[in-house]
Amino acid sequence: MLLRRITEHVKAQNWTAVALDFVIVVTGVFIGIQVANWNDGRQDRETETQYLARLAQELSDMAPKAEAAFAEVSERHELIAQVRDYFATGEGGDALGSGHCAAIGRSHIFAGVIFYPPTIKELIGTGRIVLVRDPELRTAILAFDQANEEISQLREDIQIDRLPLARKHPDLVNNGIMNWEDSACDYDAMVQSQSFLNDFSDNSRRYIAYVNDVQGLQFELIKSLGAKVAASRGETFDPAPDQSGDENTDNEENS
Repeated sequence: MLLRRITEHVKAQNWTAVALDFVIVVTGVFIGIQVANWNDGRQDRETETQYLARLAQELSDMAPKAEAAFAEVSERHELIAQVRDYFATGEGGDALGSGHCAAIGRSHIFAGVIFYPPTIKELIGTGRIVLVRDPELRTAILAFDQANEEISQLREDIQIDRLPLARKHPDLVNNGIMNWEDSACDYDAMVQSQSFLNDFSDNSRRYIAYVNDVQGLQFELIKSLGAKVAASRGETFDPAPDQSGDENTDNEENS
């Protein structure tokens, strides 16, 4: 209809009317584009809000589990360190027991969970990470992804040629038939075996890397990103209660 009017005005050489029709067309197109952009922007903001809400919940759920996993391996490494100190100084041997022996027997196990929020995978995989408007938060999410990849690679690296001490030194380490608590070690004989001491030192160094650079680091990353996401939503980071039970322990014992 508008096109027919413009044609009639051109035939009649009514240039004022033609100009007015042209302005109407341009204005209509401009308004249409602006409305479409506004709708797209509104949808993007809603999608961003949904993604960040999901990510906040995932990090809140993961934080206590990561903390529990870090605490468990830290406790085990403390026992290993006490044994190491005895080997180095000859002091404290009377305090060594089945718990220390169990820690030695499990010093090759690096099978704890690598925590990775599914929302981050989706944001990056679909390219929707660009919907996160805050550049610092967007950078933090990408940095978490990179750090997670490095943590996973480190866990794989320290497992190469890992050594179950009870398998190589069964005369020195008895893991028990039913429970780890039944473990028994001949600490005096261990001190006399350079072969065992070498293997123990290797496991100990790998384990401290696992404790600090895998489990400990990922716990700190989860807390840091959780705080940033919460702040972007005008909230404080509130980790959910840990309901993981003995999940991490079961994973390690089955390794």
